[in-house]
Amino acid sequence: MRSILHSASRRATSPMKGEENAGVTLLTKAEVEALHPDDQARLAWDGAAHEAQRAPSGPWRTWVFLGGRGAGKTRAGAEWVSDVAARLGAGGRIALVGATLHDVRAVMVEGPSGLMNLPFRTPPVMESSLRRLVFPGGAVGVMLSAAEPERLRGPQFHAAWGDEFCAWDRPEEGLAMLRLGVRLGARGPLRPSAALRATSPTRGEEKRAQAASDRVASGSPQEWVPRLLLTTTPRPLAVLRRVLAEASCARTHAPTGANAENLAEGFLEAMQDLYGGTRRAAQELDGVVLEAEGALFTSVEMARARMLGRSWMLGGAREGYERAVVAVDPPVGTLSGEGGDACGIVVVARAAGTAWVLDDRSVRGLSPAGWAARVARTAKDWEAALACPVRVVAEGNQGGDMVETVLKGAGVTQVVRRVQARVGKRARAEPVAALYEQGRVGHVGELTLLEEELLEMGEVGGASPDRADALVWAVTDLLIDGGGAARPRAWVL
Repeated sequence: MRSILHSASRRATSPMKGEENAGVTLLTKAEVEALHPDDQARLAWDGAAHEAQRAPSGPWRTWVFLGGRGAGKTRAGAEWVSDVAARLGAGGRIALVGATLHDVRAVMVEGPSGLMNLPFRTPPVMESSLRRLVFPGGAVGVMLSAAEPERLRGPQFHAAWGDEFCAWDRPEEGLAMLRLGVRLGARGPLRPSAALRATSPTRGEEKRAQAASDRVASGSPQEWVPRLLLTTTPRPLAVLRRVLAEASCARTHAPTGANAENLAEGFLEAMQDLYGGTRRAAQELDGVVLEAEGALFTSVEMARARMLGRSWMLGGAREGYERAVVAVDPPVGTLSGEGGDACGIVVVARAAGTAWVLDDRSVRGLSPAGWAARVARTAKDWEAALACPVRVVAEGNQGGDMVETVLKGAGVTQVVRRVQARVGKRARAEPVAALYEQGRVGHVGELTLLEEELLEMGEVGGASPDRADALVWAVTDLLIDGGGAARPRAWVL
């Protein structure tokens, strides 16, 4: 149940229309006044906030609030930071990160919904020369710019709020530096239980006020776990997709319309007239993460590939494979052991005119001997599991004939076919993307990292697609070069 301060200015407690039977706890004036001031502010915010603005329950470490323009993201961030500051008290440290320092101050701190302008809260004290805020309980908020990620190296914090994350100049680097700094914990009471004011409440009022305080204090845990809030209008960024896929990430979402009562009259209608039905409306007003424009692979196709794989396995068709490939995309620095890219190792088999992706054993950080041994083990495992021929297909651009030599030296006994990339990654992937569109590629088992790389092809900030490249080589060998699909050819006349 949630408690609502129906009219904070008067501390009134008459129910709002339609809430009489909505499971809402109503407090008397004396009960509200008996709450700690921080809890009064929480109570007021709890009544005013829409669902996406409320911090999620559960043991999350990262909360991503995706919202359209004007959806109330800044207010949600400022209220959450104020709550955290009150709970941590003296010694608490909170990072406030925006695209630029100007954005931090103009929006997150001094903006209409910023930390200095929250109703029913005592504003923090600004110390401009030190780029920090001091909250009433003694916690400190440090203003930082994502445009200077190196300045995030060194400071440490209990919590952080990053605003308009997708507008950061280098979001992946900035996020990495910030997360490394959000590492402080705290044990013991984070602040005393809500102090009752000297208003001589009755015993019943005191108990109800204490219970209300416990509810709105977000659990008042005895141990603080470092937490990060990212508020942003989404863009098709690879780093955003990766964050949202993390097990410790909680996500809330609100379109602009969820906050309509706080927007100028006619604003929503005007924006819908201008942009309704467009990609801009979906991103900027609905707050939806879209596929990258011109993306080769889509989330719908990935879902269909998984469904095909499940149906294939449930149907008992685990045999009948005609041929299988272990495809290898060696990392940059193949022969020297240098380079930060992964070695893509993907297993695909052909059956019933379809390519079935069976395994992803891609690995990072191994020497040539190390990743070659992994290829040998993968080929041996799947040759034993499948009643069909298995061969290794390896890209030779990074090492030429030496790639085959390294593989054979590591114990690969299967036929090795060396392929040469003569066109770019996107051009190589286009025929394979067409097969996904036709429903002729199925995913068997858990292939999350591979699917993410396929979706990132064409996205801003996409990682090196080592797994995806290996898959492209495998499917090309099985269904395009190796038959099973018509391939357009051109002759020079």
